[in-house]
Amino acid sequence: MSTSKLKSRIQKRKAVSSLANKKISNTKWRTIIGLILMYVIILMDWQWAWGILFLIWVIPDLFRGTTYFIEPIDKAENAWLYWVIVISWIWMALISLSTLFFNY
Repeated sequence: MSTSKLKSRIQKRKAVSSLANKKISNTKWRTIIGLILMYVIILMDWQWAWGILFLIWVIPDLFRGTTYFIEPIDKAENAWLYWVIVISWIWMALISLSTLFFNY
């Protein structure tokens, strides 16, 4: 086998390997786990677990200054709407978590 053919085969193998690694590394594991948890929460009727998810959603928004509800809402551009949404997430988290302690 000639050197050029050998180099060509090596390059093809590297390209295939690189493509496989990209597919694995581009997988959004946190999103997939979050979706699975949402299905479990719905099936088990765990109202308190929604509170945990609301907190997971709102805490990064507080640090970023942007929240997402239908569309991105930036604190610098729409401060009042940003705070209404963030306070709503926090309020819903507290109500959901309160089902651990109170029977409504």
